[in-house]
Amino acid sequence: MIRRYLRQKLNNVGVVVALGGLALLAAIQLAVSGGEAGFEVGTLAVFILAAACVSKDASSGGLQMILCRPIRRSSYLMGRYVGILAGYGVFLLIAAGLCIMASQALPLIGASPQPLQPLALARGALASMLVAMAMAAPILMFSTFLPGYGDALGYILLTPLLALPSVAAQVLKAPAIEKVGTFLRQNLLPNPDWQAVLSGRNPLGEPTGRWLFAVVGYLVLAVVFFSRREFAYGQD
Repeated sequence: MIRRYLRQKLNNVGVVVALGGLALLAAIQLAVSGGEAGFEVGTLAVFILAAACVSKDASSGGLQMILCRPIRRSSYLMGRYVGILAGYGVFLLIAAGLCIMASQALPLIGASPQPLQPLALARGALASMLVAMAMAAPILMFSTFLPGYGDALGYILLTPLLALPSVAAQVLKAPAIEKVGTFLRQNLLPNPDWQAVLSGRNPLGEPTGRWLFAVVGYLVLAVVFFSRREFAYGQD
């Protein structure tokens, strides 16, 4: 399942070009900052890799053929999820490799980048992978019931939707609603300070627990939704 998913994505020339461009952009930013910053553009790479991760198979009819085999639906989903992360891991390795080359090449053209810090580069890559895990899980869940690229759109809309309680609290002068909104944002879209966590500052604290709860929760919901859905043969 993992290899099949990676083949599906990487056989698309547009996907490869987009990922290559993002890797180059990340590498330049990393080289200039000495490895301190640059992996933030990886967010777009996660969207490219995760979008339509299940819905594409469902609409094309490929999923129905796969499920005719003796394979668990949960195994199929986890293959999709691991495939997204494997693809993103390759993206991070390419970006890091290009960063090392760029850090050597920039001084030759008169630029003055910060000295490359391998530990900062590795920590940034690991932090970016943890962010990708939290992004891919809800996209996978949305893809089990939303058609096309609705899974990526669903994830994008989560942020403004979870901001609505705060807006309502200000309008209605109701602090209780604000607390509900804060609770939902912290637990549905957790955003730990991974640089601090990976530096050894409270690695097992509440933010890390919320992140783990969210990732596992989205994956469990994905399995539940997917196991209850019936698929008609696609028309693509």
